[in-house]
Amino acid sequence: MKLKNILLSTLFLLFSFSIVYGEETKLSDVLGQNVEETSTAELEEKEIEREENFLNQLLLKIPLQTDNPNHTITFIDPSEDKKGIQLEIDGKSFQSIKSPYSLPSLSIGKHILRFKFVDKYGATQILERELIVVPRPPIVNSPAQSENGLKISGTGLANSELILILSSSSNILTKTTTISADGNWEITITDELVAGIYTFTGYTRRYGYAGDLAEPVTLEYGGYSNTKNENNGNKKDIHFAFKDIPVNSIGEVLVNNPDLILLLITTFLAGVLTATFVGNLLKKKNEEVVIKSFKKQIDPKPQDSLTILEKLNGKEKKVEAKEEAKPEEKIVTKIDFLKDYKKFDPDTEAKEEPENKTPKIKVSLTSKD
Repeated sequence: MKLKNILLSTLFLLFSFSIVYGEETKLSDVLGQNVEETSTAELEEKEIEREENFLNQLLLKIPLQTDNPNHTITFIDPSEDKKGIQLEIDGKSFQSIKSPYSLPSLSIGKHILRFKFVDKYGATQILERELIVVPRPPIVNSPAQSENGLKISGTGLANSELILILSSSSNILTKTTTISADGNWEITITDELVAGIYTFTGYTRRYGYAGDLAEPVTLEYGGYSNTKNENNGNKKDIHFAFKDIPVNSIGEVLVNNPDLILLLITTFLAGVLTATFVGNLLKKKNEEVVIKSFKKQIDPKPQDSLTILEKLNGKEKKVEAKEEAKPEEKIVTKIDFLKDYKKFDPDTEAKEEPENKTPKIKVSLTSKD
């Protein structure tokens, strides 16, 4: 009996140890999974660093999404021997490309771009990037306000879905339509709208990818008045004349229309400036006529070398004195003097000689020691 109890106790202890051992094994398994998760995060970080390194070597910048299906990319060849760059789009074959390179009209959606190149260390590398092409923003025209409501139209990506957003200070409405094959769309809003300022914008959606919002358009809704003639459908002509203003209400019209006051003041100032300018021209012309007349009186023969002021200051007389030619001094020899005025030489004792005889003059030279 005692032996049987001992055996049962031993079996119980062995069973207890097996349970504890199993629990410890499961705990280690859990710890092992945490280690694997930590290793995966490290690998992702290393992959990100690797891609950044390749992008820096290629000087390649690709956005996460674009609305241009022919997006242009630029890059450089980092290899020393300029091996070139190859591109694979959506699993197709690699093709050599050169910078700048325009993508071949990618469709709306996600695309995988794989670049094959030789890095600066001489190793062949492959860089994979994801590019999402979204629809371009639509164009919203100015809404047309009519008695039936608001009519909004525009253009966008053909056969895509258009979501129009109408917002005001009180509420927001959305309308959906499909853009036609020729790229036009039109929505008529018949809802009862409260008078106020509304903003219209929208975006297109294709294959579950939505583009950016369109440029907003603002409209003041309410107070609609028909500007068309019911008889002929033409716009009424608007006429205005000062004669239509009653004399007894001129002051009231000017007070209610400050632009009219500004127009009158501007016209008056323009008239004053014009009259002043014309008066100065006429005055200057008259002064020139008087000056010419006065110049002609004081100087009948115009002299180019003197001005009127110089003539008034007496410089004219000095010039005339300088211009008068002085008589030249004539040197008369003794022979000429005797020939013209005397019949004999007073320096000699000779008597009067005949006129046809030339007097003989004796000249002697003396020197003083």
